Amino acid sequence: MPVKKQEAHRALELLEDYHSRLSSPQDRALRSAIERVIRIFKSRLFQALLDIQEFYELTLLDDSKSIQQKTAETLLIASKWEQDNAVKANEANRIKQQEQQQQQQLAIQQQALEQQEEEKPVPTILAETPSPSRYPGTRVSAT
Repeated sequence: MPVKKQEAHRALELLEDYHSRLSSPQDRALRSAIERVIRIFKSRLFQALLDIQEFYELTLLDDSKSIQQKTAETLLIASKWEQDNAVKANEANRIKQQEQQQQQQLAIQQQALEQQEEEKPVPTILAETPSPSRYPGTRVSAT
């Protein structure tokens, strides 16, 4: 489902609303996972707002800096934020690839176990008719 631009600004609100509607015991794990996402999102959002505030106060409001200095620092901070975002994206991709490799290894191991189970010889129990000689003191009559 594509993201609607008019709802993007409400992303956290929508997520919290969805979270609040999860009430059944089966939803416990999902609720916990969403709580974690919300906590991480709020933390990152707060840090981004702090970075913006610091940039605004230390660069743009500093009257001792020329327009050229402010421009250079603005471009520098933009490059830094872009690079930070690229590093995070690369890290996320690396983690995703590791998870996929682990899933593939687990699937291979599962297949090997299933194959071993199929190849195991099935024990057969042969019904043995007791021979009269095995039981001393018993007579076998020929009728």
